[in-house]
Amino acid sequence: MTHPNPLRVAIAVAFASTLLAACDRTDGRTAGQKVDSAVERTKTELARAGEQVKPTLERAGDSIERAAQDVKPTLEKAGAKIKEATGSDAAITTSIKADYLKDPDLSVFKIDVDTKDGVVTLNGVTENVAAKSRAEKLAGAIKGVKEVRNHLTVKAG
Repeated sequence: MTHPNPLRVAIAVAFASTLLAACDRTDGRTAGQKVDSAVERTKTELARAGEQVKPTLERAGDSIERAAQDVKPTLEKAGAKIKEATGSDAAITTSIKADYLKDPDLSVFKIDVDTKDGVVTLNGVTENVAAKSRAEKLAGAIKGVKEVRNHLTVKAG
């Protein structure tokens, strides 16, 4: 068994109360006229409340805008530092991995590439010493690489 939605129940009760009040003919108006009158009063009260709240909302909006302008330079500096610290390292790693995928002798092996502050560390296995050397050379040729630490091992075979 489902329970009735409390909001729907409240709306139904309010609507029923309005209709019952509208049915009271003590002032000579029809139920429809009473409902129309109640709707108009509600619109008027809502408009008045909106006008009272408007200046407060405008002041709050101005305060938020000033705060955003105050914080903007700090956020821009932080973003630049994050990009400087991680963006170039990520770009280096991505470029090296892309070069390895293009190389038929390196693409078949799992080579882990980690970059920190421009220092690239290679881990994994290669087919032979020439492939190990080529992996190091490709990594060292990428812009921004300061050093390559080649921890690759040659596949036993």
